[in-house]
Amino acid sequence: MPTFLLAVLAILAALLIPSVYRSSATILIERQEIPSDLVRTTVTSYADQRIQVISQRVMTTSNLSKLIEKYDLYPDIRRKASIYTAVEVMREKINLNMISADVLDPQSGRAQAATIAFSLSFDSESPETAQRITSDLVSLFLNENLESRAAAASEATAFLGAEADRLGEEINTLEARLAGFKEEHGDNLPELASLNRELMMRNEERLRDNAQSLRTLEQQALYLESELAQLSPTILGSTSKGGATSLDGYLEELQAQYVRIKERYSPNHPDRIQLEKEIAALQQHVGKSSIATIQVRLNQLNADLSSLTKRYSNEHPDVISLRRSIRETESQLASARKQMRDNDVVFDGANNPAYVQIRVKLDATRLEMESLRQTKKELEGETKRYEALLTEAPRIEQEYRALTRDYDNAMLKYKEIKEKGLQAELGQSLERDRKSERFSLIEPPLRPEKPFKPNRLAIVVLGLVLAMAAGVGNLALQESIDKGLYGSQRVQAATNIPLLAVIPYIATDSDVKTGQRHRQIILGASLVAGCLALAIIHFFIAPLDVIWFVLMRRFGTDMPSMGH
Repeated sequence: MPTFLLAVLAILAALLIPSVYRSSATILIERQEIPSDLVRTTVTSYADQRIQVISQRVMTTSNLSKLIEKYDLYPDIRRKASIYTAVEVMREKINLNMISADVLDPQSGRAQAATIAFSLSFDSESPETAQRITSDLVSLFLNENLESRAAAASEATAFLGAEADRLGEEINTLEARLAGFKEEHGDNLPELASLNRELMMRNEERLRDNAQSLRTLEQQALYLESELAQLSPTILGSTSKGGATSLDGYLEELQAQYVRIKERYSPNHPDRIQLEKEIAALQQHVGKSSIATIQVRLNQLNADLSSLTKRYSNEHPDVISLRRSIRETESQLASARKQMRDNDVVFDGANNPAYVQIRVKLDATRLEMESLRQTKKELEGETKRYEALLTEAPRIEQEYRALTRDYDNAMLKYKEIKEKGLQAELGQSLERDRKSERFSLIEPPLRPEKPFKPNRLAIVVLGLVLAMAAGVGNLALQESIDKGLYGSQRVQAATNIPLLAVIPYIATDSDVKTGQRHRQIILGASLVAGCLALAIIHFFIAPLDVIWFVLMRRFGTDMPSMGH
């Protein structure tokens, strides 16, 4: 009885459990068509990680609610509970499985497990519903992958562009600060420190040379002054033995000597330089002594103008020309007076050649001394300026290095960001043209022909095995709890008394009827079990007519066809 009851329950369970159909699609993860060495994509996450992220975005309550309302799924759950409960049930029926394979890594040269595809499926009691929902889920996955990759590429490009603009403004600010710093400290930049130090040393050397030259000229001036004090400016008589009787005559003599010396010596020769200084000094005195001549000429011109104005009008050409000559003479007189100094002595009437010569040398020496003193002041000013520059050099260098370091760092960052921005733009074009890694549907969802579960044959076989085990267990249990003695040997073993005779079991009419009834029950159960077995074979293994034709082809006999 336990075997029969459990077998019937297993068969009923295999027949009554509703069928569940699964429609599955396979999506291939295709690698980037263009080599990554040429164009790099901005989406760097691993495929399985990105698939999980896309899965979370696709299987949101909003998306699944739309599918549930579109196909009117789980009406009882929505009526008794809520849409959120139906969404949770639907999530449990969606299956996402990764497909991995050993792929050769081009960098390491070793085979590594990598996700090359994934399968997406949905379980439903209706094969058409399973196929349609799986198809919609595949579309959501493909679209979400394209949108997420495009959004990631766009975000990367926008971020790098904004960062490049920010760095560009920072570079402009640093360039302005650096230009202002160079303009303010242009002569004290770090690269000019050695030059400033060398120039200061040269100035110090020139100061020493200047001081030495000034001392020499002072001694020479004292000597000339002592010589000059012993001579008289004039000589009684009109001429001298030397030939020069006036400043003009002596100047002409020196100029004649200069022509001869100029042909013989170079411009740096000391005799030529000394003669040039004497000529310059004498020319100043000649110019100063000619002021009276210019004044006489100006008086004569004014007299001539007074005479002409009495005879001609002011527009007469001669009057106009004479007025122009007067203006030029007045200009010359003003220039000559301007060149005259208060302590100058005009040597009108000096005709002593020795006196004039020494006086000219003394004046030339004094002029050179004045030039050396002026040069000394300039050199001292330059030296103080270089000292100040060298004193401020460490602080200036520190500020300059800080500015240039910030500028160089900003430029390096800007170049790096611009290069990455160009790569991001290429990556964005790669995503826009769909040349990067993408999902390809290689096996679309089909209408399932057979249910995915339950496995009715396994349920029946397992139920029958359990039924047989239950029957055997029942017999063993009854055997263990039964205290009766069965058989002559058990009686003799229990009593230790020899048996005289064994009386066989005498079947009565009721026993015969009971035996017949048991045989009928067994026969009926066998028929029912046979019919159930045929039904299981027909519905869950193969149709009986198909099995019949297979048997006919195998045995090669003509057997009458069998309908079902």
